[in-house]
Amino acid sequence: SIAYQESRRRAVGGVVWYSEEIRQAIMERQNVISNFKSILENGEFIVYYQPKYDPVDNRLVAAEALVRWNSPTEGIIPPGRFIPLFEKNGFITKLDDYMFASVAKQQAEWKLKGMKTVPVSVNLSRVHFAQDDIVHNICGIIDSYGIEHKMVEIEVTESAFIENKSQLVSVVDHLKNHGFVISMDDFGSGYSSLNTLKELPLDVVKIDRDFFVGEGYDDKGKLIVSSVIKLAKSMKMKVVAEGVEVKDQIDFLVKENCDMIQGYYYAKPMPAEEFAQLVARDA
Repeated sequence: SIAYQESRRRAVGGVVWYSEEIRQAIMERQNVISNFKSILENGEFIVYYQPKYDPVDNRLVAAEALVRWNSPTEGIIPPGRFIPLFEKNGFITKLDDYMFASVAKQQAEWKLKGMKTVPVSVNLSRVHFAQDDIVHNICGIIDSYGIEHKMVEIEVTESAFIENKSQLVSVVDHLKNHGFVISMDDFGSGYSSLNTLKELPLDVVKIDRDFFVGEGYDDKGKLIVSSVIKLAKSMKMKVVAEGVEVKDQIDFLVKENCDMIQGYYYAKPMPAEEFAQLVARDA
């Protein structure tokens, strides 16, 4: 029975044999599902911030909010272990709302203390676009903390565009009309990139990290990145390169007039307190 459940979850042909590893994985998934509400209410999901820098003068100008699960028993659990599960069972929309609220609340606290704040982007899952009241919901969350909409950037993925183009375009239009900045995450990782640029009213394009890792960072990769930057800028969009780790990549991106860089070269994702100190030092 357990092997059968696993074979259905994987949705692939062939044989899946029962093992203790499979049993433990299924138990873990079921435990997370049954305890999701208490995990959320207990504040076990925490926000990490990864800075985005202007590569010309090395100023910290923005950040991306990333979720981590701080389990009382296992410590910090990376999103790859729970995000796919939440996307499948629909919990991801509640987690999205939690992230928007957490970022807005943190921005409000920093502002109240007179601290410098920078725009922070939050990922919006493709599952969320099936909700009719998505724009009203996001506005309500941000407005409840008195934060300007432009200070909470919204990141969407190419996969959302592929799955439901007309609905995504409509939602993005409404969000932009309410003053939100919209970015396309992982640009270049899908199959409809040029159509995405043509049809979605984007403000920011984030070039996928695969272009800067291993074999992706070769002459062909550089040519593609250079072309994407030129194309995006000709369409009045800003460009963020993510996953940048070495100095020669920075030099190349500066030469190509990339607006922002996000990656380990500058900083890893960090807790809010550490990020606030970094922003204060950069002020």
